[in-house]
Amino acid sequence: MFTITMSAKGQFVLPKGVREHMKLLPGCKVDVTVDDKNRLILTPALHEPEALFEDRPRAKKIVSIEGMNRAIGEAVRGSV
Repeated sequence: MFTITMSAKGQFVLPKGVREHMKLLPGCKVDVTVDDKNRLILTPALHEPEALFEDRPRAKKIVSIEGMNRAIGEAVRGSV
C-alpha cells in the first residue's frame, strides 16, 4: 500500500511503481470512482491501441492481403 499527499491544487502523484503496474504514461486518462466506503478507485480509461498488443508474441510470418484472401478462398472451397 502507498500513501500519497494531495497538493494545494488538488493533485496527487502516483508512485512510479503504481504507474508502471497500471501501464500509465503521461497523458493517459484514468476514471475515478468512489465506492460505498469512500475509497477512490482508479481505472485506466483507455489504452493506446499499441498497448493492447504489447504482450503478444511477434509474428513469425508476415502475410500479404492477397495471401490472406487466397488462404480464405482455399478454406472456403475445402469446407464446401
